[in-house]
Amino acid sequence: MNDTTPSSNGYLLEAVDLKVTFRAPGGRKLHAVDTISIGVRPGETVGLVGESGSGKSTVALTLMRAHEPEGGTIVFDGQDITHFNERRLKPIRPRLQMVFQDPYSSLDPRMTVRRIVAEPLKAHRFGTRVQINKRVDDLLEQVGLPPDAAERLPAQFSGGQRQRIAIARSLALEPKALIADEPVSALDVSIQAQIINLLRNLQDRLNIAFLVIAHDLALIHQISDRIVVMYLGEAVEEGTADDVVGRPQHPYTVALLSATPVPVVGGDAERIVLTGDPPSPINRPNGCRFHPRCPVARDRCRTDKPPLVEIEPGRKVACFYSGEMPPPRDLWAHEKEESASTGD
Repeated sequence: MNDTTPSSNGYLLEAVDLKVTFRAPGGRKLHAVDTISIGVRPGETVGLVGESGSGKSTVALTLMRAHEPEGGTIVFDGQDITHFNERRLKPIRPRLQMVFQDPYSSLDPRMTVRRIVAEPLKAHRFGTRVQINKRVDDLLEQVGLPPDAAERLPAQFSGGQRQRIAIARSLALEPKALIADEPVSALDVSIQAQIINLLRNLQDRLNIAFLVIAHDLALIHQISDRIVVMYLGEAVEEGTADDVVGRPQHPYTVALLSATPVPVVGGDAERIVLTGDPPSPINRPNGCRFHPRCPVARDRCRTDKPPLVEIEPGRKVACFYSGEMPPPRDLWAHEKEESASTGD
């Protein structure tokens, strides 16, 4: 592995006040990501969690420079790459790689596994044909695939095996950081655990920085050191994985956690079902973005936007009432009382 050059705050990959918008029909702006800051240190795994449409994948693709940010900065390995063109990004690409959600669509069905995994090696002139073939064989062994896998086509493998192929390809050039966008959501539960364990073992062995994106908070807890929770393009909670899952402070985090199919030690097993769909990123609500669906929203939440503030070292929450966060059963009791008092 190459030596890493983390930033002054220890981050290898960092986005500061990242903002990404797209043009919608009628010339309106779709606010996909709104001034989010996130960083990953060498050898660390950060989980980015939220519902579909929260902006997680946009963050990932923008960090990879597939999208041009409207605002903010992206720093990787000590370099500000925010506005690098493709020529300047080329030497960055081997060190910053990505694994996509659907392992089948990301693999060329006409190419053998050997050609797929060797493709980045050839593009960056890794070595001779013999050296490339040896590297491919070593990578397939690292991800737990048999030697004869190299000469087969993607269609001859299961979903979990295809994801192993995609991971092998992403590791070909010995990256320092790996972004995994929903790497197990398309897989069966039993296979999910195998891929999560594979990623953990690879990180322990190779000291790679991981940014793992998912909508399942319990699953992301298994692999992450820290977790950032996103809602409608913004970060609403951040902390160590144990803190975010063990004592969530934002109502949205509590709702995500209660939706998981496994019990949480010390938590309330009652499920909180959020009413309504997330608001449109084209026409975002005033105040707290979550208030139309929040069981504990007050008048202030409808007019004032809560900042993401550090409530203790390494622990951030964007909620005016995070200190008053009741358990899930009491949340609904509070909502019913407020509805009764307003006549809704």
